[in-house]
Amino acid sequence: MTSEKAKPEGMGFPRVHLGHEEVDAFLDSCLRGRVPALLFTGPAGAGKEYTAVDFARRLCCTRDPKCRLEGDLCESCRSALSLEHPGIHLAYPTPSQGTGEKEGDDEADIGKILEEKRQDVFSVPAFSKKVSVRIARARAVIRRANSKPFGSPYNVFIFANAHAMREEAQNALLKLVEEPPAHCVLILITPNPDTILPTIRSRCQRVRFSQLSDEVVKALLVDHYGFSGEAAGVAASHARGDIRRAREIAADFDDEGRQQVFDVVANIGSAPESWVVEKALSISRSTNRDSAARFLDDLAVAYRDVMAGDETLFINRDKARILKAEASEANRKNLPRIVDRIIGTRDGILRRNLNIEAALVDLLLDIKHLR
Repeated sequence: MTSEKAKPEGMGFPRVHLGHEEVDAFLDSCLRGRVPALLFTGPAGAGKEYTAVDFARRLCCTRDPKCRLEGDLCESCRSALSLEHPGIHLAYPTPSQGTGEKEGDDEADIGKILEEKRQDVFSVPAFSKKVSVRIARARAVIRRANSKPFGSPYNVFIFANAHAMREEAQNALLKLVEEPPAHCVLILITPNPDTILPTIRSRCQRVRFSQLSDEVVKALLVDHYGFSGEAAGVAASHARGDIRRAREIAADFDDEGRQQVFDVVANIGSAPESWVVEKALSISRSTNRDSAARFLDDLAVAYRDVMAGDETLFINRDKARILKAEASEANRKNLPRIVDRIIGTRDGILRRNLNIEAALVDLLLDIKHLR
């Protein structure tokens, strides 16, 4: 079985419209007056950090009217999108440096994160140790916020993953959130606003993001990451609006394995048992434990679609014809048992070292009999 990988080109900061119409309208209004402290909330992978950087770009833009993202950009806007603007400051959780931490201890790690983000703004920093935003970083922000911006009309501070900010760091920022200097803008980003202290949360204007549409996710995967339309479409339908998760799915896209899944769903009812056995053997010969688990994950999702029975609820909407046919013919009372059986086989292959060939033969025969 083969997997498709992304092309290396097209990374960085894509110039796309994410479809957050209400968010965009509110932020447009902020450009015409004083900007309150902002709290961006909503599901992971919805483009909150992307939107924060683009809003900061527009605040700092030197042109009137402001540069449009999809148009010709001024030098200020270009430096903003390359995450090198002197007035736009991004703070990320980083591993602790131990006792006696002081300002600047996290700068090397933040620099590494920014290098990753310059390659792909949607990337997720990974550290082996627990991360947090500490009071030393909060104090550095306060000091910079109370100084005149250098080469920019604003100092914009973006706290990505603000839920990882320690309580003492949040308390240190309270006065800045309450009474920011006229040239200072604060943006806190988190999928879970309840992790932010009420004293901070109540003083921020909350900006709620919804998940990205499948169409936006697919376009990003094709145009920004270079995946094929088929891989992008499947990943977008599975990712529930999370561009990061969609990229992982697309990178692991197995077109041959998916064809095998829907060949099983389409034929298992009408085909003789000999076909079912041969199909299981054929799959087992071209797989290992990891790829067998992916096949079974996809088969479980397909049968959850069959359980749903409603095309508007399908994850695999491109296979609606096959799924609706199976939904109309299968014994609906047994469909939960089929899904449980698939998941049990997957776990047995990965965790209990079941023989792949025997496990798949038994599973597909059971599905045939249960349906």
